[in-house]
Amino acid sequence: MTDPNYNPQQYPDTGQNRQQYQQPQYGQTQQQTYQQPQYAQPQTNPYAANQQYGQTPQYGQPQYQQPQYAQYQYGQQPYVNPQPADTGSFGWAVLGFFFPIVGLILFLVWKSEKPVSAKQAGMGALASVISTVVLWILLIVFAAMSGSAVTY
Repeated sequence: MTDPNYNPQQYPDTGQNRQQYQQPQYGQTQQQTYQQPQYAQPQTNPYAANQQYGQTPQYGQPQYQQPQYAQYQYGQQPYVNPQPADTGSFGWAVLGFFFPIVGLILFLVWKSEKPVSAKQAGMGALASVISTVVLWILLIVFAAMSGSAVTY
């Protein structure tokens, strides 16, 4: 089967190409000579010609210096600003009782930083929610009792 679009004259075969791709016969070795490509000398960068390395920086920039760290003697500790004491004031419980959303938020924010104050604010919020539920239950029971006592 032949390709109807194939045109052998499109690809001329010169003798030079035939020698280059010809396979050697059995028992013969094919020798090819390779030429080393010729490279030109690298061109100098005209932008880097005026730069001088290893000198002081231009435009008044200060040279970089290693930071100096304080050396402490054995057993000496550097001064660290102490955190305020976590006393867990009763005021946080009162705030949490009257504003339970604020108490819940303070509990969630402070539970790792100020655990005692967080517990106070959370307990105030919890006491507020429990007392509200108990008051609603008592109100419903009282209304049901007073409604059944009414006679016509």
